[in-house]
Amino acid sequence: MSERPGARGPSPVSEEVHLFREPGEGDDEITQPSMPVRPRRILSVAGAKGGAGKSVLASNLAVYLASIGRQVVLVDADEVGANLHTMLGVVRPPAGLGGLDEEEGGAPRVLDTPVPGLKLHHAGLDEAAAGEPRRLRRAQLHEHLQGLDADYVVVDLGSGVATSLLDFHLAADLAVFVTLPEPTAIENTYRFFRHAFVRYLQTRVDDAAVREGLLARAAELGEAPSPLDLWRILEDEGDPLADNVREQMQRFRPAMVLNQTRLRADLELGEAMRTAGRRRLGIGIEYLGHIDYDDTVWSCVRNRRLLLVESPGAKSAKSIEKIARRLLALESGKGRGGGARTVPPESHHDLLEVERGATDEEVRRAYKRGRDIYAPDALATFGLFDPEELEVVRTRLEEAYDVLLDPARRRPYELSVFPMEEDDEEQDDAAMRRPTDLPPPPAITPDTDFTGPLIRQVRESQGVDLKRISARTKVGLEYLEAIEKDDFSALPAPVYVRGFVTEFAKFLRLDAAHVSRTYVKRLKRYLEERGALS
Repeated sequence: MSERPGARGPSPVSEEVHLFREPGEGDDEITQPSMPVRPRRILSVAGAKGGAGKSVLASNLAVYLASIGRQVVLVDADEVGANLHTMLGVVRPPAGLGGLDEEEGGAPRVLDTPVPGLKLHHAGLDEAAAGEPRRLRRAQLHEHLQGLDADYVVVDLGSGVATSLLDFHLAADLAVFVTLPEPTAIENTYRFFRHAFVRYLQTRVDDAAVREGLLARAAELGEAPSPLDLWRILEDEGDPLADNVREQMQRFRPAMVLNQTRLRADLELGEAMRTAGRRRLGIGIEYLGHIDYDDTVWSCVRNRRLLLVESPGAKSAKSIEKIARRLLALESGKGRGGGARTVPPESHHDLLEVERGATDEEVRRAYKRGRDIYAPDALATFGLFDPEELEVVRTRLEEAYDVLLDPARRRPYELSVFPMEEDDEEQDDAAMRRPTDLPPPPAITPDTDFTGPLIRQVRESQGVDLKRISARTKVGLEYLEAIEKDDFSALPAPVYVRGFVTEFAKFLRLDAAHVSRTYVKRLKRYLEERGALS
């Protein structure tokens, strides 16, 4: 349960994971009702625009929860198009479903549905129920739902950035935002996240004067600025509120679903939005997955049937089930994605999203992905970056790519941005002991076929000996010597040689996959010529 505005203290569900807050935080917005009811989870589903698929997702998430033995009430709280009763094949009675049933002690009226364990409640936000003077306001919704006896209350909340909608979504125990692979929907998604963060931030500041000052600074940046912009300005000014903003940025993790994916590019869009959102907004987006565009969904809606009931084997139904399982994993605290970064913020590694020990091939793949995400016409950045900001990011991408693929530049750069470790100190000492007249590195292209002598030239240009490589890679010294001499007769089976060469190449910061592939290819040709390879 939650709390009414102005109330304080933990609620019965405050130990559950919230997609916008950390476990254990109390609700600042909604008050517990006076009547005793068992604890429940409220799952809010909001969307980027009308037609994004909020109702389809909400209703089928409710079906999934009911199918695993939970008691579920599906609530239609859309202010402009409440029609879940039609999707469920339930006839809305003349008396209306909004309001409270006096015979049941003031509990909201609910309807049975064809799905066991699932009931429907029309919240009455779109129009007043028969016999009531006015329709229910969204700000009253949490209190209105307190009389529902269920394990889960799934709420189809609608779309927009109204304060009452944001408050409900932020106060829910689980909250999902549905968007589409369309420019207008993508733009609205980032707009929603910015507005939601400002509203979220307000509820975490108790001091009225401080809160007013914070809101005033946010308004100076355009009412709902990027959280990262707000933090940077406060940080530059030495404002102590910067630490508060930064802390809440780390806690604020909106969950998102991408609906109606058609193209291969659409399947990569959710992760691309996660990356772009972190880069520009400074927040972590929980991407729960995509739902395939499927004519089966249209057919079910047309026939007033629920997708998971009518066509559970459809691709879209399987996608929704997967999203539901991820939600439950988040609720239990097991599925939170985007773990703590192990590279310094704003470093080349952070921009490319690679680890310190990334191979050349990993750097190349990361660079290609970043180039696609931050392209001028990329969908993932629509409404997020202006053209000048995108150009800055692309320039940084080029620099990161060049530095991390150049051993002569990468080593000094990593020493400057990563904390010095014992292993680093040993390598640094070894580098100081190296002769200054090292031979130049050999020319290497993407088409280079690696031989043993070529690998030896790379090693000698870096001033390291085979004993050190053997100690680090755990590959026997005799095998490393045989690899450099192309002494194939002294090497074991190709499957083992592939692993030895891969470790050898990784140590030398070469493209390990390419080196092992070309070297083993020559080894196999040698064995075939001698009839030793079946």
